[in-house]
Amino acid sequence: MSTKLFSPLFAGLALMVAGCQEGTTREDVADARTDVIEEQADVAEAEADANADVAAQQDDLDAARREANKPVLDADDSAEANKDLADERQDVAAARTDANEEVIDEKTDVAEAQKTLQQKEMELQQTQARDAFAQQAEQQIALADQKIEELEAREDNADGAVEQATEDQISNLKAQRERVQEAVDDMKSAEIMKWQDHQQNAQLAISESNRMLQEVK
Repeated sequence: MSTKLFSPLFAGLALMVAGCQEGTTREDVADARTDVIEEQADVAEAEADANADVAAQQDDLDAARREANKPVLDADDSAEANKDLADERQDVAAARTDANEEVIDEKTDVAEAQKTLQQKEMELQQTQARDAFAQQAEQQIALADQKIEELEAREDNADGAVEQATEDQISNLKAQRERVQEAVDDMKSAEIMKWQDHQQNAQLAISESNRMLQEVK
């Protein structure tokens, strides 16, 4: 007599396995999109700060230039004023360099955030495709569970050669069911961008299970 298969239990386990697999969600994509927006805002802020810093240094330069151009300065004052003017010019150049570097750094962050967003969007597409295929596989497993239950009920009322033949069918279906589950589990445990490398094996197991179910009388 074969061991009874409680399909509600196995169905629950299948759903639990399906639910705990890693993948990329819509929330992950939304978070990545938010990161892009925030990084773009940082660029705008960096550009505004850069313009303000350069403008402030330019104001100091203009003041130093006016001081240096005063006609009433003596030689010492003129030399000091020219030195201040040169210093202010250096300060303006340094402010522009710092500002450009800061903006470039922020734009680099934007580019990286956009790259991450694109990756997350691709991963989401692959996650959805994998989960859709996995759902079909779980349906096939459920069909196998149902057929095994029917055969077990039939076995209870059979004897002799019919009982043995039914038990053999149950054993074969259970073995194939496990092959389908293992193939699907391998597929779902793979990196999301590589799940299709395992899809063919799962599809072959599903097709064989379907063939066996159709042959059961």
